[in-house]
Amino acid sequence: MKRTLIGLAAALALAACASSATYAPGPALFVARDADSTLYIYGTIHLRKPGEPWGSAAVDAALASADEIWTEIEISPESTARAQSLTLQAGMAPAGQPLSSWLSAEENEQLRAAAQRLGLPPQALEPLRPWLASLMLTMYPMIQAGYDPNAGVDTAIDRFGDSNGKTMRSFETVDQQIGFFANLSPELQRQMLLEAITEAGKGAEMLDQMSAAWEAGDLNALDRLLSDEMREEYPEVYEVMIRRRNTAWVGVLMTELEGSGVDFVAVGAAHLVGADGVVTQLRARGVRIERVRD
Repeated sequence: MKRTLIGLAAALALAACASSATYAPGPALFVARDADSTLYIYGTIHLRKPGEPWGSAAVDAALASADEIWTEIEISPESTARAQSLTLQAGMAPAGQPLSSWLSAEENEQLRAAAQRLGLPPQALEPLRPWLASLMLTMYPMIQAGYDPNAGVDTAIDRFGDSNGKTMRSFETVDQQIGFFANLSPELQRQMLLEAITEAGKGAEMLDQMSAAWEAGDLNALDRLLSDEMREEYPEVYEVMIRRRNTAWVGVLMTELEGSGVDFVAVGAAHLVGADGVVTQLRARGVRIERVRD
């Protein structure tokens, strides 16, 4: 569940959010072309450390050629403010159901100890629903380790688009993304919380591994780190957060390919890999899509 939580925490960071112009060795970029349209698809990492690379020479060229740039959600001060507001609204516990009511006395003691180790006041978690408390426990050590949503790849791409007059598009609304978390079943929320308590403080190390695999363009490693556990052990999360969204996005992209021009799509790397990934689904619909090499 630890990898699942890290993936969820990174997604929330995107909902709640440029970096250096240097480039990583080879993050995965794909391209599909027909007679009058070109579609670039780039797998991103939502959390990076300030100054770390976010692209490649191939990504730079693809972005420069794009007429439209797609991200998962709109990235703007307004959408960030709405995401923060909605997160608090959806993540606050109902009256009479504080976080401690989800746990036994022993589990509550473990929660207090985990929060104190991270430097979080335990009372700050008490008014939260389990899904938000678990994400806070997971994300807090990442932030302490220097990871920053404002240095994420998606944010850098959005800034490039804004500064170069590109048309910016998005697949989902902030309301939809927060709803993915808020509508998880009570059983899964409790499971997430218990796992977050057990694994508190380990998220930064796992995110380091994910970042290294992303920088190397190692899709097999990314699939293993981002999707394997979620797909096999937490099918409800995988269905809501990965497969269903990928299928919806592919429908949009098929429509884009029927038109003309150049589109650049930047979505989390977990959405590109595996049997349900955007790339595999496009190929299943007859789209010829290839990886771009520098």
